[in-house]
Amino acid sequence: MVRDGHGGPDTCHALYCSLPRPEFTGMSILLTDREESYPPGVVTVDIDSPGMLGFH
Repeated sequence: MVRDGHGGPDTCHALYCSLPRPEFTGMSILLTDREESYPPGVVTVDIDSPGMLGFH
């Protein structure tokens, strides 16, 4: 994925982990402070949003 230009190693690792897999039927959600770094179709949540990590 890095060689194909989808981002740096950290972004590509997160993308790989969020891709659908036969052994996991749930929806993967990425917690990030860089939501704009991910392509459409990847579900991201701002890690600093209210309610995340115990902040209200």
